[in-house]
Amino acid sequence: MLPPILSLIILVFSSIIPTGPAGAAPSAEAALLGGTILSIDHEALTLTILFPAGESRALPVRDSRLLHGLSVGDHVTFELNHEHTLIKITKLPTDPAN
Repeated sequence: MLPPILSLIILVFSSIIPTGPAGAAPSAEAALLGGTILSIDHEALTLTILFPAGESRALPVRDSRLLHGLSVGDHVTFELNHEHTLIKITKLPTDPAN
């Protein structure tokens, strides 16, 4: 049996971002995902994330305070709202793939 944190990380990293309204569950408030930060744009309030599948995407951030303490290369989990805007970001202590 896997430790609970490892199970959560596997679940998070096996998820993908829906590409449009048809991919999003209508009743879902937010989606929990994860990846590695490729770039941070404090002025435009965007965070570019590299997903485990190799895809990267620039995502808008709801509030500039969410970017505090983050750096390029950090491994994070995050939540997106139905508009694909980052509403919560959690920095992971190490690369969960290792």
